[in-house]
Amino acid sequence: MSNRRTNSETVVVVCLDGISWDYVEAAETPFLDGMGCEGVAATCMAMVPTVTNVNTASIITGAFPEEHGISTNWYYDPATGVEVYMDSSRFLTCKTLLERETARGGRTLLLTVKDKLRRLLARNVTSSYSTERPPQRLVEELGAPPLIYSLESSPWLLSAAKHELGRRRWEMVYISTTDYIPHMYAPNTPEAREYMHQLDEGLQGIAEQGVVLGVVADHGMKAKTVNLDLIQLLEEAGIGARFVAAIKDEHVVHHQNLGGSAYLYVDGDVEKARDVVASAEGVEVVLTRAEAAARFRLPADRIGDLLVLADADHTFGPNPRSVYADVEVRSHGSLHEREVPFILSRKVDTGRELYNKDVIPALTTSGLQ
Repeated sequence: MSNRRTNSETVVVVCLDGISWDYVEAAETPFLDGMGCEGVAATCMAMVPTVTNVNTASIITGAFPEEHGISTNWYYDPATGVEVYMDSSRFLTCKTLLERETARGGRTLLLTVKDKLRRLLARNVTSSYSTERPPQRLVEELGAPPLIYSLESSPWLLSAAKHELGRRRWEMVYISTTDYIPHMYAPNTPEAREYMHQLDEGLQGIAEQGVVLGVVADHGMKAKTVNLDLIQLLEEAGIGARFVAAIKDEHVVHHQNLGGSAYLYVDGDVEKARDVVASAEGVEVVLTRAEAAARFRLPADRIGDLLVLADADHTFGPNPRSVYADVEVRSHGSLHEREVPFILSRKVDTGRELYNKDVIPALTTSGLQ
């Protein structure tokens, strides 16, 4: 059976932020289970660093970071000495697949929980809004949205998507939930299981609108127990550097800006700094700019002198008094949050290693290239 979509089909892709397979498997998700049996239920690889902006940009463009330009959540420009949050489409260096659909005359819709993602991804779409900033019309029709720091915020967005699909025709829809619940709760907790059950019901409601559906994630989530302060570590070796946490954003309730990946802009001997960092407990990988760009297909002009990736138990961030400090946080950013679900409502011959960026192309072309 060909998987080329017809002109009458609506393609909907949902990014379940922070959801790895263990969340799906721990909960009652009959719709997702059935969808995977009828179509595709696979594991794909997320982009590195495994943070939201990098990966949502890849999913919505179908491209690696070297092409779309998003290398982190929080970007430092060494030429100006200014750090800026990547929450604007001006940072995108290629068109999104929604943009391309709009240019062909299709109607496109982008829905996110966090308005920061809408600002980054909504360039040239027909319509977009977030749970944080919904249109008054929708509030009157569905009621006021819940707080984004709640179990209900993502299910509310899926209900809004179902509502919009019932109101008018769209050619392509992209929806991104929030990872607040996986940041706060492990997969086997009652809160996480209830959250996944509500997401499953919301996805079923969307599918009942007669769409072609793809479900993927931007990254997984793991419990972390120790934080490593890379700047203190380097200072003890007499090396100065600027630390940029890839996970850093405005939603510190989720993760305290502690994640498993960071860029270092080194003031001095980069190789010496690399040796110091690589020998530290909790550090799994240290790559130079050129190595990181080649291995993870990152934009070389938007990453640090060094990319540092933590092991499964560590995060990187500032500590008040010591190089290491105990923490209790669920977070992401490292290689250990890279494997995520890839679920399609129709059978597709993928034929090679999958990335989360492949989900829209898999539903809109006759096979992945």
